[in-house]
Amino acid sequence: MIEDQALAERVSAGDHAAFSLLFERYKAGIYRFCLLMLSDEAVAEDVYQEVFINFYRACRAGQVMHNVRGYLLTAARTRCLNVLRTSNRHVSLENVPERAYEVDPATADTNVHLRNALAAINPNYREAFLLCEFEGYSYDEIAKQLNVTHDIVKNRIYRAKQALQKILRPLLRDDSM
Repeated sequence: MIEDQALAERVSAGDHAAFSLLFERYKAGIYRFCLLMLSDEAVAEDVYQEVFINFYRACRAGQVMHNVRGYLLTAARTRCLNVLRTSNRHVSLENVPERAYEVDPATADTNVHLRNALAAINPNYREAFLLCEFEGYSYDEIAKQLNVTHDIVKNRIYRAKQALQKILRPLLRDDSM
């Protein structure tokens, strides 16, 4: 597999095939992150496309990409947080109370319940949880990415899991019967 940095250098030289390789490599993870952060398919699609367009422009402008995955995830994170701030979904990202979400065990799709439950928890908790559980980052990598301490990441993930368990408990009880 060609190294990301080498591909990014080729993109900066105008190699569209190199961009296609990087896009294919990271599109699913970036889109999933955006979708789970924003809980809106159309908005997530817009953000995800914008992230890759901006990545392409940055490469073409000569910006050196030492960590393509980190660049893309940071760009997606920043854009998602901006969307959340400006959409009035959340007044502030600090100390946002968890929204109520009622689980109806009679409805079919567990993934829908998970997406809705993720949307209902504090965005800071959701973000750390997604980076750990869905993107596979270590606590230290998340801490560096979010510019917080290891202990804060550990706390946010713990609180995310508590909140998700509380929200999804009725669904879990129904499955165990």
